[in-house]
This record gives sequence, structure tokens and C-alpha cells, in this order.
Amino acid sequence: MGARLHSGLGEEPLSVDAAHAFATDPGAGAVVVFTGTVREESEGRAVAALSYEAYPEQAERQLQSLAAEVAEKWPATKAVWLEHRVGTLAIGEPSVVVAVSAAHRAEAFEAARHGIDTLKATVAIWKQEHWADGGAHFPGSP
Repeated sequence: MGARLHSGLGEEPLSVDAAHAFATDPGAGAVVVFTGTVREESEGRAVAALSYEAYPEQAERQLQSLAAEVAEKWPATKAVWLEHRVGTLAIGEPSVVVAVSAAHRAEAFEAARHGIDTLKATVAIWKQEHWADGGAHFPGSP
């Protein structure tokens, strides 16, 4: 039996508890949950909020494919959870949750790291920072 896979993209708040519960497995000695949250500062400036936009059909396919890739690259994986939020998020809100369970901690950490790093680099989701003193900025743009 292969790993259980879950991926999602939406406007509703993300649940770290749901991700952990999904990833928990009697055959897993490790469950790693990564939560990316909106922080109050970026590039030395105060941030009021972040907005995330996505190309939904492409992003959802990419998330599904990435979850399957993680499970394939780390055969000891029991479950993979990848969710990203879109819309405007306040300081402290989770924007992304990645959870991976595996037989051993090394595999769980490596698989979760690959999941978040690849998600951030390849999935069709864009972030806009809203500065506390006014204005907005797309990271990576001039």
C-alpha cells in the first residue's frame, strides 16, 4: 500500500491539527509538520498583511504531483499533506502547511523539507506583501 496523499489550495484557514492527524500512522516513527506563517517584517519593513494569488487549476495539479513525488522519492513515507492558502492573510496566520510521516525521522525531515522547498520554487502561487506604512510589493520584483 502506498502513502496517503492530501493536497489543497483555498481561502479557508489552514489547520495544523488536521495535517498532523492525517499524517499520523501506526507505522510511522516520525511526523514532521512545517507551518509557514505571515511574519511582521520583511526586508526591514513592517508588514501589515500578505496576499496570495494562484493559478488554481495549475497550482492544484502541481500540489498533487508534488505530494506523489515526495512519497515516491522517500518510500518509507506513510502520508504527505500539502496545503496552501490564497487570499489576504494577517500577521501570524498560516499560509502553508506541509506534513510528512515516515518510519524514521531522517526520512520525514528530508521529505518535508523537499516538499516545502519545491512547493515554494515551483507551484503557481504568488505572494504580495502589504507594508504597514502603505504600498505593496511582490518579493523578487524591483
